[in-house]
Amino acid sequence: MQNELLPQNLLGLRKADAAYKRIVELSEIVFGEENLLNREAHLRELQFFLESVKGKDSILTIFNHKAYYPEMEVGQLEFWGDMPYQVYGERMKSILGLLHTDYTDFPLDSVKWLTKVIADIPFGRKVNMKTHHCGMRFIRIDGKQVRLFSQGIPIQLDENRNFKYSFNYVQNINNLIKRDFPHYWIRLSYGEHNEFVQTFHSESKEYSTRDLLSPREKEILLLIAEGKDTKEIAKELYISINTVGNHRSNMIDRLGARDTTALVQLAKMVGMI
Repeated sequence: MQNELLPQNLLGLRKADAAYKRIVELSEIVFGEENLLNREAHLRELQFFLESVKGKDSILTIFNHKAYYPEMEVGQLEFWGDMPYQVYGERMKSILGLLHTDYTDFPLDSVKWLTKVIADIPFGRKVNMKTHHCGMRFIRIDGKQVRLFSQGIPIQLDENRNFKYSFNYVQNINNLIKRDFPHYWIRLSYGEHNEFVQTFHSESKEYSTRDLLSPREKEILLLIAEGKDTKEIAKELYISINTVGNHRSNMIDRLGARDTTALVQLAKMVGMI
């Protein structure tokens, strides 16, 4: 594969994934009806998880969806840089103020999308919900670029199983995304076995029940992840070499991946392969 990520980057992503899996285990913690209980204990848990990643490009938050702000954060100084202290409502304005102009529609579009999608899902299917936001570009005060990737799970729902609080692991995946990629995408998986998906891509503005990658693309990507080259994949699937190459290029373009290695990693991070 060309332009492969450095081994240390892949190692960091594996550590991040392991830490997130431990965070998921906390999703069964019982929270109060209106406010989070045992805040200090949960803050210590967050600090422990972040320590396991050993990096400055991750932040853990508990996000209040009703008020739209991070109610608890760990690692925010290292992630966002030296921003002035603010109350949470003002803090979100400051963070969103760092958005690159290509992504100014993100706050409104993403909230509208998630609100509608969650409301439209049948009550019985609102289980094992996982959200992924990917690609938004922020420019910190010191000029450092942040490409956001957020993995979220609900830890408190209302009576209709709509999000009240979510546990989010946010990473800077600047090394995985093309430098000039002007879009972002969102994916929600749910159901007993995460068999259902809802997606949104900012390029088309389309709300879809189709995944970001087609079944055929996933099939090809799985073979790529197994280390098979283009000729081997074409032979195994009875398709032409050009068809394999076209699928690979289309997947890279749609997800904004920097290269094939990054494409595989992104697909794994959201559970598409």
